[in-house]
Amino acid sequence: MNEIKSVSDYVDYLDTMKETYPMQRYVVPATFFRGQSNKEWKLSPRLYREKLFGQEGTMIKEIVHTNPKEFDMGRFDVLAKLQHFGFPTRLLDVSSNPLVALYFACSDKNEMVNDGAVYIFPNLPASWSDDPLVDLVMDFIFEHTSNSLWLEEFLRVTKSKYSNVTTRLMPDTIESLLWDLNIPAFAVVPKKNNSRLISQEGAFFLFGMQTVSKKSSDNPGTYGREYYSFGPIEMEDHKKLWHVSEKVIIPAKYKKKILKQLDLMGINEQRLFPDIEHQLKYILEKYKNEKNA
Repeated sequence: MNEIKSVSDYVDYLDTMKETYPMQRYVVPATFFRGQSNKEWKLSPRLYREKLFGQEGTMIKEIVHTNPKEFDMGRFDVLAKLQHFGFPTRLLDVSSNPLVALYFACSDKNEMVNDGAVYIFPNLPASWSDDPLVDLVMDFIFEHTSNSLWLEEFLRVTKSKYSNVTTRLMPDTIESLLWDLNIPAFAVVPKKNNSRLISQEGAFFLFGMQTVSKKSSDNPGTYGREYYSFGPIEMEDHKKLWHVSEKVIIPAKYKKKILKQLDLMGINEQRLFPDIEHQLKYILEKYKNEKNA
């Protein structure tokens, strides 16, 4: 596994990758990058890590109903905003800028003694946030507060709702619906409607789920209906998300050096987090470091 000791090492590695995968940034498919400060961490969204999958729909519904003006927007935008505020969602932050991912692989002060990692996903097919496939997952999240789902009814509503969709093949059988819901994760390019997304050149991986069980109802009112239960997907290997993805390691002893190099290039907390709290924090840290130099 490749180790990165400097920004120049990283750029050289990306140049080598481009010979195999001519990477694109500003079109779809696109290349995405994910930096994590601990190489042992799995690629998993916070909702799944904190085992809150079963409460997802209920939590979001309560938030939207108690803060209607704050969340008067499209459903994917609601998820993106919750992610922005640090609330557990099934989104995982990625960037189209490789230097931004390198920064996040090095910047967590609680993980400075651990090796970091950058995941590279070259030419990954991506959806816009208003794509019908994205909307299908939003239907599951926002319309169903139970993990036990009568898929026949879900499919009927889906076929009616998306009957005029011509941009992609929408599910028309239980099997094809399950296929879409069970996609491990896919990239979504959001509306750039906040300064942090713009600064970080951000996008998201929207995680799917796995079918846990299928059970026929024996209740008198729903007798014979088949209900499917779902659970969070387990992402043990980054190649399960994208088969040509790569992982590079950032040894702990080089993190501070790389952060200094990135700072000279304008990739720092002040640039990536334009809110006043992070601006003040960056300036304070800068003067502390100068004093201790």
